[in-house]
Amino acid sequence: MRLSFDDFVIDTTRYELRRNDQPCKLEPKVFDLIAHFAQHPNQVFSREQLVELLWNGRFVSDATISTCIKSARKAIGDSGAAQRYIQTVRGRGFRFYAGVIRDAPATNEISGQPSKTAASDRNDDPSLLVLPFRPLSDQPESIQLASGLTMELLAILTRIPLLRLSARTHRYADLEVTPSARQIHEDLGVNFVLESSVQLVEGHHHINVGLADARTGFRLWSERFVVSGSVGAALQEGVVAITAKLEPQLYRAIARLVGSVDNEENGRSLFLEASSMLALKGWHHDSFAKAAEILRRSWQCEPEFALAPSLLSLVLGFGHRVGLLEDREQAKHEALKAAEMSLELDSLDSTVLGYSGCALADIGQPDRALPILRNAIELNPANAQAWAALGAACILHQRLDEGIAHIRHGIAISPLDSRLSIWGSVLTASLLLSGDYEDALHQGQLACQRDDHNFMARVVLAGAYLARNENQQAHAALEDAYRIKPDLSRLQVHSLLGRDLGEALLKLRRPTTGNF
Repeated sequence: MRLSFDDFVIDTTRYELRRNDQPCKLEPKVFDLIAHFAQHPNQVFSREQLVELLWNGRFVSDATISTCIKSARKAIGDSGAAQRYIQTVRGRGFRFYAGVIRDAPATNEISGQPSKTAASDRNDDPSLLVLPFRPLSDQPESIQLASGLTMELLAILTRIPLLRLSARTHRYADLEVTPSARQIHEDLGVNFVLESSVQLVEGHHHINVGLADARTGFRLWSERFVVSGSVGAALQEGVVAITAKLEPQLYRAIARLVGSVDNEENGRSLFLEASSMLALKGWHHDSFAKAAEILRRSWQCEPEFALAPSLLSLVLGFGHRVGLLEDREQAKHEALKAAEMSLELDSLDSTVLGYSGCALADIGQPDRALPILRNAIELNPANAQAWAALGAACILHQRLDEGIAHIRHGIAISPLDSRLSIWGSVLTASLLLSGDYEDALHQGQLACQRDDHNFMARVVLAGAYLARNENQQAHAALEDAYRIKPDLSRLQVHSLLGRDLGEALLKLRRPTTGNF
């Protein structure tokens, strides 16, 4: 379909906006918004309707919507002050005001059938409906806690890439009997349903949470959480506890869903395969190499899909920083190229910004990375990866206290994340730089505890022991690192501990066992 107004032409088949016959570069979501407005001139759309139509019901922040509106206005020469085309209707939403001329729908030149737009291609992503937490009594505390848990959990789950969160949660709020998961699948087409209840028992809040496969109706996971204290304290503790257990289950469910779909390989399914593998198997040499290969295929299949090059840039950038990849200079070059492309494709996605910003910091561009990572957090404060990456970038920028605080926050809001051992390793190294050897030892021990196959955690733990003059323990931790990675190199030790401490640690090894 071709839509024209004033100097602009929108081609929904080619996914292109042109002004005076010159193409305009746009993020995908900004194009979707302009195209939607142009197809419905003079019609008012609320923020909730825009979320449902353009974000497929996914829970997004007001900042994300506002940024998209601002970018759309800028692309067509409009502004919040002028509002020539995109007008704010106070208390109601937004309206597109222009004389739009429609051409006949474009067809595929080969088949003669209407062509899919890039927007419609994005409707096959895994989807979840979070049913409202149901209070099992009329007690005000239970009602307030149930409402708070629903909203907080919706906000946090936006950080799972490509997981669509249905905006129709509240459709089920006042029903006496909630439909079954299979009925909800028939109604909304979602893949998963989360159903929960809250009950106050002898001063303790009992929260029951269950995740179901909506297509089959089978229960995938369920657990009871008991929290105490005021509603505010119970909300904070409950959200963290639920997310910690739920997030890994969702990654497993998404991995199974992607693996069970017998369709032609596509960019989005490959991305989900790579991200799920990293989430479930951790960040190691083997998983990084496999993920990078899958992400390259994903990017090749769908060049306009920003998440693939952004995650690829993170894998390559971090691999370059800690020496996990064989050709470090090639990894650095490819990481920069992938980060640049992902930012060009979509600078409004918190996940894209978090991945790409992390990569830029890891390849030695912390000055550029810092504003990108701050933007990622502004768009989604629940993005734990962006918080940890911001902390690492601050540390590279010699802002130790700020960096340590950011990494701690990322760990706190995602307490069972598969990347905790990596983040803990970076935190341990940062604490060593700050001179806090006692906490460095504690964090290093936690990082090792969280992943038995993370050699980096063992190296920084060995460094913490050595800084405390506990040479025997340092030697044991270093030998454990070699157990995991027999080809551990001097470069890799230096990248984690610095040259001086790294060399002092390596001297603890017996000459006959060294491989340098």
